[in-house]
Amino acid sequence: MANPSEIPVGLSGRHSPLIGFFERVPIIAGGAVAILGAAALVGWALDIPAVITPTTGGYPILPLMAVCFVLAGGALTMAARRHRTATIDAIQQTLAALVATIAGLTLYEYLRGSESGFDLLLFGDKIRQVSNHPPGRIAINSAGSLLLFALALLSIPHDQRRQDLRSQMFATPALLIALLAILGYLFGVKGMYSLSQSSGMALWTAIGQLILGVGILVTVRDRGVTVLLLDDGAAGVLTRRLLPAALLAPILLGVIRILGEPSGFYESEFGVSLFAVASIMTFVGLVLWSARVLRNTDKERVDLLALEQQARAHAEKARSEAEAARAEAERANNSKTDFLAVMSHELRTPLTAIMGYEELLSDGITGPVTELQRQQLGRINASARHLLGLIDEILTFARVDVGRERVRWESMSVNHTIADSAALVEPMAAAKSIHFIVDLLEEDQAIQTDGTKLRQMLVNLLSNGIKFTENGEVRVSCAVRDGVLEVSIADTGVGIPAENIEEVFELFWQAEQTATRKTGGTGLGLSVTRKLARLLGGDVTVASRVGMGTTFLLTLPMKAPAGATIRRRDTPTTPTGSVRALHI
Repeated sequence: MANPSEIPVGLSGRHSPLIGFFERVPIIAGGAVAILGAAALVGWALDIPAVITPTTGGYPILPLMAVCFVLAGGALTMAARRHRTATIDAIQQTLAALVATIAGLTLYEYLRGSESGFDLLLFGDKIRQVSNHPPGRIAINSAGSLLLFALALLSIPHDQRRQDLRSQMFATPALLIALLAILGYLFGVKGMYSLSQSSGMALWTAIGQLILGVGILVTVRDRGVTVLLLDDGAAGVLTRRLLPAALLAPILLGVIRILGEPSGFYESEFGVSLFAVASIMTFVGLVLWSARVLRNTDKERVDLLALEQQARAHAEKARSEAEAARAEAERANNSKTDFLAVMSHELRTPLTAIMGYEELLSDGITGPVTELQRQQLGRINASARHLLGLIDEILTFARVDVGRERVRWESMSVNHTIADSAALVEPMAAAKSIHFIVDLLEEDQAIQTDGTKLRQMLVNLLSNGIKFTENGEVRVSCAVRDGVLEVSIADTGVGIPAENIEEVFELFWQAEQTATRKTGGTGLGLSVTRKLARLLGGDVTVASRVGMGTTFLLTLPMKAPAGATIRRRDTPTTPTGSVRALHI
């Protein structure tokens, strides 16, 4: 089984730890190169022999190269920061440009064959004692790779913005030059790190440039080799495992061969054969390991796909069950509404007969009626009308709830409609000795709406205000603003708590929720009123304070929707100058 830390994030759900390491490589590399350069300068300043005259052979790291390392390391560290300002970018570009200038001047002097002396600006006397001709000058291969690295550092901001490959194109050949020099030191081949007898790339210079090149390659994460190194999938796993092995295995085998031959363990021909066989076996092992990783990755992906299919199947089943349950609930709701409508119609028939017989008895058709009988008949009539009103509310709610309520558009007088509705509830106010005030429009206007539904809404709101007012007044006022009729019904009743201000429009909710509430009703009136208002293109809102009263505001458009058929009602409008306020 593959290492869990190297399973792609798309399969395991987490990133490889190596990805986090590679994301920090540019900053680590920049800091390491800057420290290497600073340590070399300190060595020159303090005359440390290991720096000035290395015992391992080769060449010392020159002060000017050490300065370039400090500048390049700082530039790389700044370029690797995720959040940079314009100032940081400017400093980064300046440091990279200084490195390019030093490398360019060095190559120019090699080309011209002159000595300007700028190589001796730092520790000139010490350099003349230990350095070959020309003294203090950076080796030509070191200067060439340094110039390429400087150009790569200058290109990093452009590549990060445009997702380009310029920095990697400059850094790759320079990195190969540094790697070639290290292999030259490792295998004892001077021509790999020195192009002349008088100067060559120092071992620490080659190491520093190798670190710098790796950091530059990893800085731009959206293109090139970095995409593979930071990939969350199988490609990234293989790259992070195979690339180091492919680089290190030949070097390690070569070192073993070189060390074995002088020691007499085997002859040169056997050493060559051993190197070839070991290389073949190493790379075959890498190929087999790669195949194993891919096989495990594919198995993980197949297993996850199976889990996803099961999850989708469960989700589809749950969705189907939910849709079936919703359809069943809708059928049950429609059945309930149909039942309410049928039962309400059935209840209206005997109620109509009761009210008819009550009127006949009150008119004395069957004989004289005493005062006590008249009072009892009046109670019968009031109770029947009250019950009829409740049935009408249930019928309206049932029709609106299932979308069967039809709108019959007609043109009618605003003042007459409000006055007629107020007259219907006036006996309720008179019975409670409440001041009932109706303020009409100063100049009557015609409104295009459903007159029956408008009266029903007004009666609901007026009777609600009277019902919850024991003392004081109920006032109706109206106005027309921007083509909208606004009817305000204000009372001085018990009021509604702030936390219940919107609950009054919910089904079966009433201001008095105790079992012994004084008021009656189904709790449908305000809910039906809001539904009707919105059906007609308006709305009902409420404002209230406990103990101070409640104000309902009914708003309706004065004009019917475009294309609606308008039926004119034969009701005269109130003439201009008529009574504005009715004190009932």
